[in-house]
Amino acid sequence: MTNSDLMTEFIHVYMSSLKHLEKLISQPTSQFGLSFEQWLIMTAVVKNNQNQPLTLTRIAAERGVTKGAIARQLKPLFEQGYLNQVKDDQDHRRILLNLTSEGQRVESMITQRVNSRFNGWLETYGLFEGQTLLNMLCRLDMLIVQPELNKEKH
Repeated sequence: MTNSDLMTEFIHVYMSSLKHLEKLISQPTSQFGLSFEQWLIMTAVVKNNQNQPLTLTRIAAERGVTKGAIARQLKPLFEQGYLNQVKDDQDHRRILLNLTSEGQRVESMITQRVNSRFNGWLETYGLFEGQTLLNMLCRLDMLIVQPELNKEKH
């Protein structure tokens, strides 16, 4: 197979599956008017409330994005009544994120649906092949995607 043939096959796979992967991943969240990333924020709030409350600044730092980008993700969560903000009792400058009872209910439902969907995919694909794909995608990210993104920043 030549480089040109490989590129043609890669483009075919991209157009037929990779391009649509985000849509498939987001299906369990879309019926609640949320993106997959918004659900990830809700899940982070659930997990972090057990240790320490979560702030917008911390989410931005962990994801390597701006606070403005996270604020845009949070706005629909506030508007739909899934998330609220409270001042930190120990530091009134800090605003903490909490799920409302409706937010907890929705996050739990989405989590069950995401887990069910992923387990079905893994059952079809196979655990070994799933791990192999994950390793290859991590390598792609490390060797190609992140270096290219870092070039754009400079």
